[in-house]
Amino acid sequence: MRVLIVDGYNTVHAWPSLRSVLAADGLEAARRRLVAALAEYAATARVEITVVFDAPRGTGRAPSEELIDGVSVRFTGGHDSADHVIERLAYLATRNGPAVDVVVATSDRLQRDMVRAMGVTTMDSRTLEAEVQAAAQSTAARAVEMRDRAATARRVEHHLSAEVRDRLERMRRGEPAEPEPPVQPPPAEPDPRDQR
Repeated sequence: MRVLIVDGYNTVHAWPSLRSVLAADGLEAARRRLVAALAEYAATARVEITVVFDAPRGTGRAPSEELIDGVSVRFTGGHDSADHVIERLAYLATRNGPAVDVVVATSDRLQRDMVRAMGVTTMDSRTLEAEVQAAAQSTAARAVEMRDRAATARRVEHHLSAEVRDRLERMRRGEPAEPEPPVQPPPAEPDPRDQR
């Protein structure tokens, strides 16, 4: 399974959709929207995602981690930065050999150079946005296709022959299932005079 490590606030500021949420509703709403988009992406792309956010400086806050809809959300402690946590996660990924299945998403060029030097693949935050949007569009298209398929799904009667459908329709209307055979006059008895 591929592992994706996301620089949280860097991504919030890089995605136009999240910048508008940030401006309108604040940092918490933008963070929630990012985690929701990443959770949907993780489910469709089969990716294990960790998103790292900086804690406010000088708060003395302890680092924390929680799982939200399958996405590991980490907040740094008041003394660490998200960059340090991401570098540590990248380093841990390389301890058992090349980290071929690990990708770090950030637009911070220095951060990308640091983790690339460790052998970890990187991607720009805008590239991640494009991947997340493509996955969401693909999911929506599949949902529409499945809905259309269900609407046009063949019903049981579509598998029946025309004759059986006609018989069932007559039964539904209360008519005899089998049409009455035409009444034929009984065969005439031979005239005894014709036998002579």
